[in-house]
Amino acid sequence: PTMKLLDALSGRVTRSARFREYVDQSFAEVDHNANGSLDRAELHLAVMLFFDKLNAKVKKRAIPPTKAELMALFDEVDTDKSGELSLKEFVVYMERLCALYRTGLTVSLLKSFIAVPFTAIALSVGIKKVAPGLHQKIKEAKGLGSATLSFCASQIVNKVSAFAAVP
Repeated sequence: PTMKLLDALSGRVTRSARFREYVDQSFAEVDHNANGSLDRAELHLAVMLFFDKLNAKVKKRAIPPTKAELMALFDEVDTDKSGELSLKEFVVYMERLCALYRTGLTVSLLKSFIAVPFTAIALSVGIKKVAPGLHQKIKEAKGLGSATLSFCASQIVNKVSAFAAVP
């Protein structure tokens, strides 16, 4: 159910007038030679400009993908293999980029709100059984103790391959 909701929300965003406005503006502002297409260097600038426009409107800052990630997607979307993206290809590019970003965001949210807290609880239960004295010291440390458990839990979760590459 969660993925269906996220798919619907993602589709709503990429079909919105504001999304298209940001895509069109980013394309136009970066297409300096006015040839109606973006080369790889222009693409990088257009995506950074798009994220700048997006971040001006949202509370939580979206982190743009790396240049290597951008170039990998470029090759997939450049359907005519011209080495440049037309506006139509750029729109598809940005839709796919947003879908990839949404997937990463979903994993990040799962990690932050489910995996790490449950791992911290499991650590606490395990420590209570194996080392009751240490468990008592952690409880007495209040915020510092729970912060330490959360840090340890995040280190464990980061070792799980499904979460390893997600910030």
